[in-house]
Amino acid sequence: MSDLRFALRQLLRAPGFAFVAIATLALGIGVCTSMFGVVRAVVLKPLPMHEPDRLVWIENTGGEGLSNRTTRADTFKGWRDGQQSFESLAAVFAFSDYLRPTMTGTGEPERLRSYGVTDNFLPTLGVPLLFGRNFDAAESRFQGPPAAILSHAFWQRRFGGDPAVVGRTITLNGQSTTVVGVLPRSFDFDALFSPGSEVDVLTPFAISPETANFGNTLFGIGRLKPGAGVAQAQADLDALNQQLRKTITRGGRFGAAVQPLDTAIRGRFRTPFLVLAGAVFCVLAIACVNLSNLLLARMNSRRQELGIRLALGAGRWHLVRQALTESLILAGTGALIGVPLAIWATAALARLRTFGVPMLQDAAVDPVALAVSLGVTTVTGLACGLLPAVYAIRAPQARTMREATHQRSAGRSAAFARNALVVAEVALACVLLVGAGLLMRSFSALLRVDLGFAADDAMVWRIDSARQFRSGAEVDTYFSGMRARMLAVPGVTAVGMSDTLPLGRNRTWGAGIRGENYPPERYPVAYPRLVGPTYLQTMRIPLVAGRYFDEAFAPNAAKAVIISEALAREISPDRDPIGRVIDVNGGSTIIGVVGSVHHGSLEEAGGGEMYLDHRQSGDWSAMEMVVRSSRDPQSLSADIRAALKAFDPALPTGEFYPLSRLVDDSTAPRRLITRLLGGFSAMALTLAALGIYGVIAYAVTQRTQEIGVRIAIGANRRDVLNLIVGGGLKLVGLGVLLGLGGAAILTRVLESLIYGVSAYDPLVFAGNAALLLLVAFAASAIPGLRAARVNPTTALRG
Repeated sequence: MSDLRFALRQLLRAPGFAFVAIATLALGIGVCTSMFGVVRAVVLKPLPMHEPDRLVWIENTGGEGLSNRTTRADTFKGWRDGQQSFESLAAVFAFSDYLRPTMTGTGEPERLRSYGVTDNFLPTLGVPLLFGRNFDAAESRFQGPPAAILSHAFWQRRFGGDPAVVGRTITLNGQSTTVVGVLPRSFDFDALFSPGSEVDVLTPFAISPETANFGNTLFGIGRLKPGAGVAQAQADLDALNQQLRKTITRGGRFGAAVQPLDTAIRGRFRTPFLVLAGAVFCVLAIACVNLSNLLLARMNSRRQELGIRLALGAGRWHLVRQALTESLILAGTGALIGVPLAIWATAALARLRTFGVPMLQDAAVDPVALAVSLGVTTVTGLACGLLPAVYAIRAPQARTMREATHQRSAGRSAAFARNALVVAEVALACVLLVGAGLLMRSFSALLRVDLGFAADDAMVWRIDSARQFRSGAEVDTYFSGMRARMLAVPGVTAVGMSDTLPLGRNRTWGAGIRGENYPPERYPVAYPRLVGPTYLQTMRIPLVAGRYFDEAFAPNAAKAVIISEALAREISPDRDPIGRVIDVNGGSTIIGVVGSVHHGSLEEAGGGEMYLDHRQSGDWSAMEMVVRSSRDPQSLSADIRAALKAFDPALPTGEFYPLSRLVDDSTAPRRLITRLLGGFSAMALTLAALGIYGVIAYAVTQRTQEIGVRIAIGANRRDVLNLIVGGGLKLVGLGVLLGLGGAAILTRVLESLIYGVSAYDPLVFAGNAALLLLVAFAASAIPGLRAARVNPTTALRG
């Protein structure tokens, strides 16, 4: 308590020092605590399920695209009936976004996000319902009684958290649907399986011959038996697939890739978020280095006090304890400020609901994060006070008294320690800046990618009518009337429709040329798009050869297809593809070739796509309506919604977004990581600049008499400025060299996150080195100018 009171008195005597030290540590501890909350939620915290380490994810091995990664219902049934490694095996319907129900009957029509799951999905995960029950056998049959389980968020939003909703009926797509249960708050389906979207209901998906005819549609989720491992389950399913080949006659690949569910959900985010954690550690380390420098300078200014106390019999370990107590008080006060800031920052990040990043909305400063914050605070306090404490006990008593009474300059050991700390923080800042620079350059290169379509000046509405159309002619009349109504809205220049937009859903169909003999494992596949007659023109996808669809096309005309350049190169590399027939939709003649479009992500090259006129598809499906206009989105959306409501009063019109959001969603994880790392790098650069300024300013203060002597014997102001600034640049130059070397080693970790830029990009390395030297020059020039204005008479008298 005596040490505590003494340390508090010392800090109160130097409020400026205390403020800077506490603010620096509050920033470091706050950022560290917040980032731990985020990293724990996204990659460290166990999945919110019973014994999640026994859960595995099963997908096909056919390649990219949902149709290649998913499995048919009959194959899944064969797994479920014949496997020996699982306690239970469940499935989720991967194409649920194609079949989104519209809820009517209470308030405005609302389009919901739903996912089809097998009846044992929640029991397999080990997730108990908050209210109600799981789907029963009758509801899980094909076209069985409609039933739904509500998500906790939807239950709260639409039904006010009323438990009595279980057992009631709601109207989905015109059908009375029984609400059989409500999910618990702890299990957020979309945070795990559809990050960034809001899944409102789960519905039963039947494993039946009818659903097997849908094709590859299912992802599997299994709970391993006690003692069983992933390798055993893989071997089990591989053997079953060999048997199923003999009984299930269909094209395509029988495959099963088994991996831990945790890896499937968030494995690809471990590296980037651990990189962010490392960046935060660097920021905290730089903050500690700055505070150590401040404390070391403060300890040097108290040499006379230390010498007197040693002469009066104070023990050296007592001085160490007092130095550490002072630094721990600073760290503790910084934590008291930093933790509330961390709570606010973490909540702000959780609200982002970044598309594609799993469980980000669960990020919070919980008791575990607080415990880590306490540990970080303690270690920080000890680390910051350690060097000044060592300096206090290593100085011999006689030298301490002599330096305190006859010198104003610091000892060589203290000066060396301060300079070494500056070199260390510059090196850490350099590593961070290079990493951030590479990600920023990479992100910039990604945004410059030619999408293959124009994303600006267009809005998207989902058209998913609850009407029951009796024929294709009714569907055509409906869409034609809607296009005409939209084109009548002032300012609208083009309207197009497609069941699938770029950078979204990515099912695949076979796309072989009729008559060609392809090996089964090399049969061409493409991403199909069922489109309206003016979709390609509205999206501004360029025509390369042939022609677009037009309004004159009739449902009973010869089937036609337009393909992308990438698909043309694959299926007809040696001859003109126009006029050739693709074996799809009963045989479709290629009438045009258009530019390739990025279908999966911006990182992936434009793939093989084929566009089919929806009037010839014979199926009714929800459509995405693209409206291109030069008007601002806010005024346009109001007029379009009014026109849609007048055309079809039962049509939900609340869900619309700019076409450019497709790009934003696709790049959201990379944008989040780049911005966070850029922010941490800016903090590191600021702290490094403050550290350089502090050391140089302190050195100038200590060398006032020396500078006065130099000026008195003929040195001019430029000589003094060069001396001070040159000394600072030497320290920073050494730190930059060490930092560039460290960055060259550590950027290997970033290679998987970099697109279109070398991990050793000379512009990034040289640019950040120049930036640090420029900052060092500015930080050194301020005290250097002050030194150049020293009055030699005043300095020598002092």
